[in-house]
Amino acid sequence: MKTLVISLIVVVVLSISGCRTATLPQRREIDDLLLAEVLGLDKSTEVPGNHIITIASRKLDQSEGGQTQQDGGGGEGKISPGSKALITTAQGKTLFDAARNIQNNTDKTLFWAHTKYFLIGEEAARDDIAKYIDFISRDHEFQLNGKVYIVKGTTAKDLMIKFNQSEFYIADKLESLGRSYKLLGTSEELELVELMRFFDIHFGSARIPCIQLVDRESDKGQKAPDIESDGYAIAADLKLVTYTGRDISRGVNLITNNIDSSIVTVKDLNGEDVSLEIIFSNTEAIPHFTGDILEEVTLRTKVVSNLGEIQSQVPSIYEENIEYMEAQQSAILENEMRKVLEVVRESESDCLNICDMIRLRNPVKWHKIEKRWNEILQYLKIHVEVESRIRRSYELDQPSGIKGMK
Repeated sequence: MKTLVISLIVVVVLSISGCRTATLPQRREIDDLLLAEVLGLDKSTEVPGNHIITIASRKLDQSEGGQTQQDGGGGEGKISPGSKALITTAQGKTLFDAARNIQNNTDKTLFWAHTKYFLIGEEAARDDIAKYIDFISRDHEFQLNGKVYIVKGTTAKDLMIKFNQSEFYIADKLESLGRSYKLLGTSEELELVELMRFFDIHFGSARIPCIQLVDRESDKGQKAPDIESDGYAIAADLKLVTYTGRDISRGVNLITNNIDSSIVTVKDLNGEDVSLEIIFSNTEAIPHFTGDILEEVTLRTKVVSNLGEIQSQVPSIYEENIEYMEAQQSAILENEMRKVLEVVRESESDCLNICDMIRLRNPVKWHKIEKRWNEILQYLKIHVEVESRIRRSYELDQPSGIKGMK
């Protein structure tokens, strides 16, 4: 028995000690790795059928500030316009091919395990979103909890290069946007694995947060590039079809139960502005069947708010005024939800989880209509009901300054 064990050990040692055998992963020093934190995916406009990838990694050596380096033709290579990020780009027949080509632009080994954000350019998204995420989901180095964004109005490459002219690092900016979603209620962060699930169970439909490049005035009085959220991109049949702007994107979050907080501005009985902070909301979809035929669905939403600000100095905390403000909030939110439903119907997309709500509420009848769901959704009667309740007024019972009024 002892002889057998020794023989096995010798065989294993010999099998992993050969000069050309790489049984174990190759060791690399951290200084030899290029840690790509943001990955941009685009459809090439220069070479039909080609694809472009752009990566951003944190520039640890700030000695290159003020210099611009660019290698290769067609705008490919290393682009460092004196900022926080090292931007590198390349193209190829496939994204996998482009990823290998981008290695030619750096003396370090690309390392994907630190990639936090995946940006898909608008034209690439209109072509086929699933095609662009296949490369990511197959590679073992990528983390499937990375966040996905659609770049509205331009390419991911263009957004990354132009934003890099600002004083901020792009990954830090995207992280800041993600935190703001919980306060504004106008969008959400979407992990890659969640997007893959969307496509698999929602008939190729999805809602994907989108961002766009804007110019803002800096403290020096000059225009500076910035990135801002702009609601959702709506996908159907795995392709980008339209957007919901920030003016109605809160309606998406209300229907899908993704509101943590949001501000609604209404009027009090004196005609002055009042800010209400949504602190809780819940929407349930109630299907109405006649036999096995789905006749209509009621979206019933309950919203709880607090008084965040009252601009009038006239007493406001009494029943009539509270009911007046609650009715306005309900009307505003109902309107946003109805407009979202109109956009979704026109897009022929089921990106609002309505099918999930029906499935959970009545699974037996759902399976009888599942194959015809996209057709049913276009003509289905959907009623929206919002019930608002103002719960408290924080630290003040009366408006500030009321005792000083004459």
